[in-house]
Amino acid sequence: MSYYIRPAPDKLIEAGEMVVYRVVKRLKDFQAEEGKKYVVFKSKKEMDTYPFLPIYIGKEGRLKKNAAEFIMRF
Repeated sequence: MSYYIRPAPDKLIEAGEMVVYRVVKRLKDFQAEEGKKYVVFKSKKEMDTYPFLPIYIGKEGRLKKNAAEFIMRF
């Protein structure tokens, strides 16, 4: 399994805008910036079909899931 990681958007992403993901085998392989928010998907299928974007926060160089925050796409 691979993880697809990108910084969480500050604004609404327009259709046709390019979004770049970093692919890692394990979440601990990714060096997160302290306090920065990220969107993480576990597969390409989840990336295309999942209605909620889970938010992770960088803490101590690792990604920690923030269960209280997500982005809903429509």
